Amino acid sequence: MTNPEYIQCFYCSEYSKITSDYPVNFAAQDKENFTPRCFLHWKYKCSYCEKEVHFNGVSWCSDCKTFTCLNCVEEKMVRKKFLIYDYYYDIPCKECGKRNPGLDFAEYDGKHPYQIGDLVPTEDIVIWMPIYPDKAVSHSFPHPAWGSERIQELGKLGKSWKIKRLDSANEITPKDVWDANAPEWEKIWLEGADFYHEHFILPEVINMLDPQKEERILDLACGEGHLSRYLADKGVIVSGIDFSDTIDYGIEKEKKEKRGIEYIKGDALKLSDYFDKETFDKVVSNMAVMDISNHEKLFQEISKVLKENGIFVFSITHPCFAVPTTESIKIPNDSQRNEDRIRIAKDYFDNRPTLVEGSSISYFYYPRTISEYVNSLQKESLMITEMSEPKASDELIENFPRHTYLDMDSVSYFLFVKAKKISR
Repeated sequence: MTNPEYIQCFYCSEYSKITSDYPVNFAAQDKENFTPRCFLHWKYKCSYCEKEVHFNGVSWCSDCKTFTCLNCVEEKMVRKKFLIYDYYYDIPCKECGKRNPGLDFAEYDGKHPYQIGDLVPTEDIVIWMPIYPDKAVSHSFPHPAWGSERIQELGKLGKSWKIKRLDSANEITPKDVWDANAPEWEKIWLEGADFYHEHFILPEVINMLDPQKEERILDLACGEGHLSRYLADKGVIVSGIDFSDTIDYGIEKEKKEKRGIEYIKGDALKLSDYFDKETFDKVVSNMAVMDISNHEKLFQEISKVLKENGIFVFSITHPCFAVPTTESIKIPNDSQRNEDRIRIAKDYFDNRPTLVEGSSISYFYYPRTISEYVNSLQKESLMITEMSEPKASDELIENFPRHTYLDMDSVSYFLFVKAKKISR
């Protein structure tokens, strides 16, 4: 067992991986945290507000012999790769205005007050003198030891998803992923809807769609046809379209059970090739729009085949709170309690195609912001009349606490949108 008196400083340890001559001091502060720290990498008291601030948010002015923190002045960011970082704060001295780097870069540059002799440490620490800083080992950014990357690393054994942001969709496409998943989705729906579909997604979609007997409804990206069959059983005249092999299950099931569903194995971005203008009273797309490469073209095609005053309802993974924008891990990673969950939200504006690989099913997303969806709908005369972000009810929390408590009662993993086609 590690002796708590001799825990290594997190920063010293990480710096030593980059620069081999970096001395590793023992931690004297924050020993129980993710980042135990030595006195060198602890807090420094600002000479003006007298607050103790993390060493990366304080600068030293060798002319005035004072510390200035970020809270007292307006800093600038300087882009430069050093140690485990790719920038540092440029902080002006509050007294004379001279600009000085934060102490993290000052140390790397050999200008920390302990290095230049302006101050003498009162604690037992070894001070690094950067004789060969240019020989530091190169690495990727963000460094895996830092910020959300570090938290994810600590909990990596508990992660169920592997996320890959792609520069293009040339090597793999959504169709490739959905075709590979077809047997698994067929198995899921044979056994019944999963928890989220059963208790959150399908009820909300049906509530918004409000299907009526004899209405013509297009089930866009219908998959293996579970929603199409539900609508047909309610007396709706249903057409289903999907480009992947998952639709084959629906086609075969229709041959046997004959609900009157028209299935088309085709591209949702070419609806007007399959249907006449203003064919449908309503269009519904359940958990698929985020998988389609061009949402602007999609909404344009939907507007063409939708009747005047027709309704378009779609559900998607929530752009803010679901993978890939927000990931969640548990620390400890084997905990069954949701209060041990840590959510990490990042890269909301990163719209590169994204492959999310799970243990049994993978997904291919085109991440978009909420404003992209809203603005694109408006452009095609599809006026939003309702939006929904379902929250777990008290009944669901009581009956399914592992799925909902401190989870679906705190954030919504799904976003539902209802729009009406209007004349310009």
